[in-house]
Amino acid sequence: MKKLVSLLLVLAMVLSCAGALAEDVTLTFAASQNWVNKGSEIDSELIAKFEEETGIKIDLQVIPDDQYVNVLKTKLGTGEVPDIFYVSGGVGAAKFMPEKYFADLSGEDWVSRYVEYARQGTTIDGKIMGFMTWNVDGWGILYNKKLYDDLGLSVPKTFEEFCTVADKLLENGVTPIYECGKDAWHWAIYLSSYGPYAASKHEGLYEKLNKNEIKFADIPEFAAFLDDLKAAYDKGYFGENSLANPWDASYEALGTGKAAGFLGYQSYQNEVKEKYPDCDAEQWEMYPIPMGDNNMYSHSAGGNMRVAYKDSPNLQYVLQFFDFLAREDNLKEFYAKATHIAANPSFADVEPTATLAGQSIVKNTSGQGMEMEYGVLYWDNTAVGTYIQEMLLGTKTSQQVLEAIDTDRQKLFDAVGE
Repeated sequence: MKKLVSLLLVLAMVLSCAGALAEDVTLTFAASQNWVNKGSEIDSELIAKFEEETGIKIDLQVIPDDQYVNVLKTKLGTGEVPDIFYVSGGVGAAKFMPEKYFADLSGEDWVSRYVEYARQGTTIDGKIMGFMTWNVDGWGILYNKKLYDDLGLSVPKTFEEFCTVADKLLENGVTPIYECGKDAWHWAIYLSSYGPYAASKHEGLYEKLNKNEIKFADIPEFAAFLDDLKAAYDKGYFGENSLANPWDASYEALGTGKAAGFLGYQSYQNEVKEKYPDCDAEQWEMYPIPMGDNNMYSHSAGGNMRVAYKDSPNLQYVLQFFDFLAREDNLKEFYAKATHIAANPSFADVEPTATLAGQSIVKNTSGQGMEMEYGVLYWDNTAVGTYIQEMLLGTKTSQQVLEAIDTDRQKLFDAVGE
């Protein structure tokens, strides 16, 4: 009995020490602003809940979207690596040197509950290297169907038809597409989303781009698409201040009917509805970006994923945090409040919430494929978007935009000896 009592006392002391140790732990967590603050405050709520349950603190370092990639690269390069950081799923993660910084998460229990796209989007060199709660989604022109119907407009199938629709909207005092052009990355989404169409015209395009066997400047469709984008800008289809407009102002523009469309994802209208309950956002539909003859639905590899720094002294606590987030009650709470990514959850035990926009873009397209952000190595939305901004301002041609992208990518290929 004395031995048993002694053993229990020792065990109690060990557990007590472990608890005290956890209370002294702070995990650093770097994230792009819209990846954790878009649509709801559920990320902060779950962090607070985790801190309360475990005593472990989380220092959430929120970085502006257009600065995130460069700030994260600087942190990695200077050795100030966060315990947890967000990166894009798919091949877009390659620019952050996964073999050097990403922990192998293949053995974690929650991996077995991933849906297939989440497994694929987080797999690098045969290992699961990301914790993903995002969803497969795609960008397209989300449009106010009632506005279109009231003006007798239909979904445009060509750029010429789009111009006819846009001119009619302008005549009636409505901005055809609200563009949050202050954020360079959003301009890049246009070109990134054109990838599947270009790939349908050039067999093995993504594979050749990833092997550095072909250049963006070699593909005439890319230049044609950018020329149409520039023409749309010059015609005023993106509004008067599109290069200065912020993301947050899009809610008012769309929610009050000042703008008829927006380059958004399939659940963006839910965010508008939350802020403007009287609008009919749940009835909005979507069509593919109507430039460069595009008729394809472009989707992600599952969006963004959290990465654990493999050499973090706090790795065990990072894994504890991921276990917490993967808990069924927390996942259901997450997706219930993060309506912008609830359409196709990463985990099989959460029911998907399809939207009318998601259904309609599939109906309005002739095929689909992965956008270039997730399918092409060394794609950088901020850099690409900046070059497109320069084109819109007249300081670069469409061909020069493509050449600049090629130059940036070549530097990275050279750095890894390819």
